[in-house]
Amino acid sequence: MTNEEIISYIYKERKSNKEKKDNSRMLSFMNELNNPQNNLKFIHIAGTNGKGSTTTMLANVLKNSGYKVGKFISPYVISFNERIQINNEFISDDELSKYIKQIDPIILKMEQNGDAPNGFEIITAIAFMYFNDKKCDFVCLETGLGGRLDPTNVITTTIMSIITLIDYDHTKFLGNTLEEIASEKCGIIKKGKVTVTYPKQKKNVLDTIRSFCLKENNKLYIPSLKLLDIIKCNHNINYFSYKGTYYKLNLIGKHQIYNALMVILASNIMINLGYKISFSAINSGISDTSFPARLEKFDNNPTIYIDGSHNVAGAEALKDFLYEYKGKKNYAIMSFTEGKDYSKFIEEIGSYFQELIFVEYKNKYKKAENIKNLEKVASKLGIKSKSFDSITKAYEYVKSQENSDLLLVTGSLYLASDFRNMLTEE
Repeated sequence: MTNEEIISYIYKERKSNKEKKDNSRMLSFMNELNNPQNNLKFIHIAGTNGKGSTTTMLANVLKNSGYKVGKFISPYVISFNERIQINNEFISDDELSKYIKQIDPIILKMEQNGDAPNGFEIITAIAFMYFNDKKCDFVCLETGLGGRLDPTNVITTTIMSIITLIDYDHTKFLGNTLEEIASEKCGIIKKGKVTVTYPKQKKNVLDTIRSFCLKENNKLYIPSLKLLDIIKCNHNINYFSYKGTYYKLNLIGKHQIYNALMVILASNIMINLGYKISFSAINSGISDTSFPARLEKFDNNPTIYIDGSHNVAGAEALKDFLYEYKGKKNYAIMSFTEGKDYSKFIEEIGSYFQELIFVEYKNKYKKAENIKNLEKVASKLGIKSKSFDSITKAYEYVKSQENSDLLLVTGSLYLASDFRNMLTEE
């Protein structure tokens, strides 16, 4: 199967119960596959922002400690295969095709019974099978949309839960208040285990996390910002000390320092649980980490940063970064997935730019927001904007502007992926 055929198969429209009230369908699916997930050890990561970066840093720490580490992330930027990795190696098309042949009869049977698994359930099942067959020592498992009803939440062998920054996103599915959203995310917390959370959660979010940990007899760990000294945080690098130990972080943005603190804390908890992890593995795992489309820098003219932020919390994180460029000649190319709160996003960071350039990314599975709606928001805010029907034309326009300092491509990981692929092809 080609990569396009693989993706088409996974996301094919099938007869299923769209209104999920529990994980019974995924549990049935995994039972048919003899529950490969039960043979694995998981670190389960949920949250609104920072899941991918945190998952990747921790996976690198464990890899550098000599372990075979599965990593499951979503969505993807470089290629679909990026979602399933072992020690940073993407699953191959041949492996994906092999597992599709294995699970196809089961999917057909479930569809005949009126409740076939959806695309995310299928790719999650393939990940569990692959990690089990390859005998991974650990799996760093990122949730998809939520937590409680997430297909990844059929696991029972969790070592630790990590709750990254929680803020407003996917309110249609997760709830309209931060407490409701946090409750859904906290559904991954398993009885009698440990939980690590982001050091700058809002009080009502932290109260919800504490409540769940108390209910599930979990010890909650929170990095202490009193023990943090940020030595350098700019548009090239983060350099900080925590508990007197120095760390270099190539991921850009202050929020990435806070994500790294969770990884340091989680690594030390695993040491206390008896796993062999060295300080050098923690240090190198953090410093070696790069992650596509997370304030990823390209030294072009102008300098380009690609960032997949797509919600208000992401825009707020970008403001810290953009402050350094305040008053300069900056441009942003933006696109948003339909249904996202693009108005607040544009309002948060729009004033930092000479001009906003709107495009619609091209993706057959996720519809982009209509450009005219974005233009109306910019106009209402008094922000100059322009629109193009392709990212190539948008980029050519920015390059034609004299003495421009910065181009930020943001608003959607789908746009980030399209733009990044265009750049790397060039």
